[in-house]
Amino acid sequence: MVRRLVLVFVALTLALASTAAAQGKPDFSGTWKFATSDPSGYKGSAGWGVPSATLVIKQSATELTIESADLYSAPMRVVYKLDGSDTIWDAPWASQTGSSAVVKWRTKARWDGNKLILFTWNTALNQLRDILTLNGGALNIVRATEQPGPSTNATLNYSKGS
Repeated sequence: MVRRLVLVFVALTLALASTAAAQGKPDFSGTWKFATSDPSGYKGSAGWGVPSATLVIKQSATELTIESADLYSAPMRVVYKLDGSDTIWDAPWASQTGSSAVVKWRTKARWDGNKLILFTWNTALNQLRDILTLNGGALNIVRATEQPGPSTNATLNYSKGS
């Protein structure tokens, strides 16, 4: 009898843990339109971390892809593997002064309960950390940028677009 109770307890614990894990990972997929930022008027830091007017997010069980046609005034597609491993690629980059180069990018993602934390680095010594959450149908991104020069922090709010 005790053995049977232990087996039932173990089975219930595993079932509840898998249900909680599945519920704790929201799906960020969709087209998102920039709504507001805190601080108001946040523009990023020297062009790094500028909020995009529109984000298109595609999420599968293994990766999250963010596409933006207006980030740095050029199309950008960034892929994050959801298993915590790095993604590294080369991409053309144009500075605010008009010079261009090829920049190596590195991304990484990790889950913290129902929050998805995205890390992005490039060879220009820029670092970006975004914490994504869904709140009442809105996408909230807590963004921290680091680069040579001042770091910035902001909360970006997006609403579901069509």
